[in-house]
Amino acid sequence: MARLSADLEKRVTDLEIQLTELTETVKELQASREVAITTAPALKNKTSRKEPVEGGTSEEILSWVDKSYILSRVATTSFIVAVALALRTAADSGTIDLQIGSFIGMLYAFALIIYGWFAYREKSIQAPVFILWGSIVMCAVVVEAHRVFATVPTEMAYLALIITGLVATIISRLHHVALPVFVGTLGMSFGSFALDYPSPVFPYLVIVMGLANIFATYATRLLRASWLRWLLLILTLFMIQIWALKLSIYLPKLKPEDLEFSIQGLLPSISFLGVVFTGIALLGVLGKVQDKTSKFDMVLPLLNICWIYLAASYAVSQGLTTASNFGWTATLVAIAYLAIAWWLAHRAEGGALGTTSFALAGGLLLAFACPMAIGHAVIAGALVALLAVGLAWVSVRRGNLGLRLTSYLLQFYACASLVFLLWTTDGTEPSALGAFSSGLLATIAFFHYFWARRHPPASGTTLMDRLNKKDRGAAVLLIAALFSGFFTMRVGLYQALDMMHFSSSGAFGGAQSVLINVMAAVLLWLSLMQRNRELRNVAVMITVVGAGKVFLMDMVQLKGMPLMISVFTFGLVAALASFVLGRWNKRTTTEPEEANNTEL
Repeated sequence: MARLSADLEKRVTDLEIQLTELTETVKELQASREVAITTAPALKNKTSRKEPVEGGTSEEILSWVDKSYILSRVATTSFIVAVALALRTAADSGTIDLQIGSFIGMLYAFALIIYGWFAYREKSIQAPVFILWGSIVMCAVVVEAHRVFATVPTEMAYLALIITGLVATIISRLHHVALPVFVGTLGMSFGSFALDYPSPVFPYLVIVMGLANIFATYATRLLRASWLRWLLLILTLFMIQIWALKLSIYLPKLKPEDLEFSIQGLLPSISFLGVVFTGIALLGVLGKVQDKTSKFDMVLPLLNICWIYLAASYAVSQGLTTASNFGWTATLVAIAYLAIAWWLAHRAEGGALGTTSFALAGGLLLAFACPMAIGHAVIAGALVALLAVGLAWVSVRRGNLGLRLTSYLLQFYACASLVFLLWTTDGTEPSALGAFSSGLLATIAFFHYFWARRHPPASGTTLMDRLNKKDRGAAVLLIAALFSGFFTMRVGLYQALDMMHFSSSGAFGGAQSVLINVMAAVLLWLSLMQRNRELRNVAVMITVVGAGKVFLMDMVQLKGMPLMISVFTFGLVAALASFVLGRWNKRTTTEPEEANNTEL
């Protein structure tokens, strides 16, 4: 019995110890749960500030019509507008001096923006109201005070609008909301246009528009609305167009150095905006603006080069600079773009995003600017053609199909521009210089074509691969080479007719038709011998060109023996084309049967 009672006492003691431990554990769990409940909202608020706005500006604007927000926000709007109207009434009635009233109005608008800043920090539903109306009141007061009452100097007015956009951008960045930068950039842009309409101070306006584009780019990750960047780009280009129209009015009457400050400085402004857009495009393709590169960033380099060239060409035509100075400056810019493309091509396997965009922009600018810089279209065309070959070589080394297509385009442009120049300037008396230049470009284009055929691109599934299936784009090189070669042989043809005393325009016109027809016949025969579809298609195209030359031009301009020879040779080519295409179709239908017999 004594042993049994000792065991019972021991068990009771163990149960008391376990009960004590369980009680302490329950108390600890309850305490930790209370701490988690009290700290969870604070952590949620801190993390929510780091999350971007879902859906961008559209979601933020839609939240304005939420039934729990709309009435309070309408009431706040009414009070803000009422105070602004009271200040305006006091200034109109003379109770407040106009200059003091303008200062008070700007101070009131700035106070609304700052209050909205703190309201965003406190997660207040009224924060967007104060930011929106603060920006609107600021722009309205600055524009009216400058335009109507002349109480705010020009420099101060533009500076106030810039500060408004800057503060709005900072608020968007700090609190991860889209509305402030949306209102701030548009407000500073349209407000700056309205300050001195219809004669704005363009140097100041350029600074405002450049900063507006930078602010919009800086907050694009939050905004997720590329349409704002497109809109600001269009506004900027519209400003340049208005500036050019103003200059066309004043320059016929005044020398460039006698122009007013408000319309001076077109070329420096073009350079400033060009650097801004180049930086924006580079940051965009590097993924520094958005996680996913937008279409705006991909096409911006090409758009930037095109508008810069057009605007600067207008400046050259108006005597603001010489063609040589602009040509050399633009050539250096083109080299810089090509250097960026080279760097991007070696940044990642296959080339980083934007490689093709910068290469195409730099190549086109070089093609546009080189003739102005060097003063000779032949040398410029040869440089562009060699650049095209170099891009093709880099495309194979880096596995970038976009660079390959860019090289095709530049090669075709080099040949086509020279052919157009020779056709419009030499007339019916081709020169030896024209023969040399066209022959040089034809040689480069043929080399480019055969090199492309020996180095086919790797297969892929991208959009570029679908556009250039089986490297069909290389046919453009063959066409360019043939057209350049035609102009080379055209000179020899003219000299031969002159030696035989058949140098009349009719004989030369008919001989050119014969040359086109012979070229088509040679290509047709080669395509049949080599079973080359590409040669066949090009030959058919040249045959169509020959038909147009014979029946649309020769029938009207020629007569007698030249017309008869022209029509006769085309008939021979048409017969050869019928024979070749017939044999081609026959072989196409018999090849499957032969394959089946072999298998049996």
